[in-house]
Amino acid sequence: MKKHLLVSYAWSINNIGDMGIQGGLFTLLKEKSPDLAVKLINYLPENDPAYAHYKEVLPPYNPKGEVLPMPFFDLIAGDPMPDAVSESIRNAGVKGNAWHNLVSRHGKLKLEQFRTGTISSFDAEKLTDDLLNRFPLEIMEDLKLHFPDLADAFANAGFVYYNSGTTLNFGRLGVRRLFGYTLPLAMSLILARALKIPYGIGSQSFDLIEWPMDLLYDKLFADAEFVYCRDTDSLNYLKQKKFSFKTIDFRPDTTVYFNGGDDAWKEEFFAAKELEEGKFMTVALRISAPKPKYHDPTGGSVTPERCRHQMEQMKYLVEEYIKMTGHKVLIAHETRDTLEDARIHLYNILSDEAKASTVYLEEFWTPEQALSVYRATSLLVSVEMHSIIMAIGNGVPFIHAPYVECGRKRQMVRDMELPEFLIDLDDEDSGKQMVDRARMILENRPQIRERLQKVRKRLAELSAKSISEVGTFFK
Repeated sequence: MKKHLLVSYAWSINNIGDMGIQGGLFTLLKEKSPDLAVKLINYLPENDPAYAHYKEVLPPYNPKGEVLPMPFFDLIAGDPMPDAVSESIRNAGVKGNAWHNLVSRHGKLKLEQFRTGTISSFDAEKLTDDLLNRFPLEIMEDLKLHFPDLADAFANAGFVYYNSGTTLNFGRLGVRRLFGYTLPLAMSLILARALKIPYGIGSQSFDLIEWPMDLLYDKLFADAEFVYCRDTDSLNYLKQKKFSFKTIDFRPDTTVYFNGGDDAWKEEFFAAKELEEGKFMTVALRISAPKPKYHDPTGGSVTPERCRHQMEQMKYLVEEYIKMTGHKVLIAHETRDTLEDARIHLYNILSDEAKASTVYLEEFWTPEQALSVYRATSLLVSVEMHSIIMAIGNGVPFIHAPYVECGRKRQMVRDMELPEFLIDLDDEDSGKQMVDRARMILENRPQIRERLQKVRKRLAELSAKSISEVGTFFK
């Protein structure tokens, strides 16, 4: 049987960046390795809407692509998840023997001590060895019984490629969801290593890896064909941790290859909202939850006072932009989390005059719809990074205004040699900085577009280099 490329994972449908990553990767693979069959494991199980979404929308980006459901949440007993991202995960029951065997060998208390970092260093070494060498082989036997398609996907994989994300973190902002998050999401790599399948980590951001998971990652990284970081801050952090690597380097997020669109939806939306091509600014926020949530590790880390300051700065930008240009502003969403929060924290505090020139996106959109709108916007201002990557990949002028809890991926704009478009939203005068930058952008749009095209070319070449390296394992 001809070997295929096995990719993990297709992330959620709650973030246009998560969706754009996979579309970009499939586009890249189609362009650079058109004959290579690709199987992509979804982040969520077969009975989840996210799986149905990816199964339908991703193959058109690459006819050699196939989407498979996530098996590992059903094979590992996760940490308590009252706010889990998906009902299918909340209701998952443990199948097979691997997890029960692990508990039998070490005991529930020892596993909990490993998760919390209160375990002895000697026991941590023993459990790490089990998680790397014995447990994944038992997981494979469970796959054969309960998920035969997934078992075949691993058995016939010529390479396992871990795509862009932040999902290998452990301990960031106190979040230690080992068995309900980190371990299931690392399992494709652990399984590849145990089965002696070549594997590599492509374009990850690493915010924090706390003990004892660094014991496991030390061996996992050392045996990977490559570990690539999508920002040099993560690259430097891993080097500070003294991990061992065959190859480590900077490689951009594959969203730079995302080129989908939905112009029919855009035209209908523009007509309904009276938006004109090139005559509006788009603002996409990130607002940390008031307390920790399953999919928001920054929850509880941003005080109400800081949030108010951040939104006051955005308010200043919106109102000054409208005065300066006479154009409209679109408040849009990179994630579902801001569907209501952006209204509460930004739209509602705008002046009546500014509200009259502001369009609020009432429903969550697809990455194709978002990119069609971004291509028509005069300026994109985003607190999150993936809208920015879409902008760079399509020559759209932007301002990136994150706060520190957004993570090391903030460094990506500097890595793209575009540091003047990065502003710390917590700065006392970040609103004025954004207005000044917006004015400069509007006065120099042709030159900036040309510069972005050059940046996109360099990033695309680096992404293509990663795929070429993967391709050597199929010759």
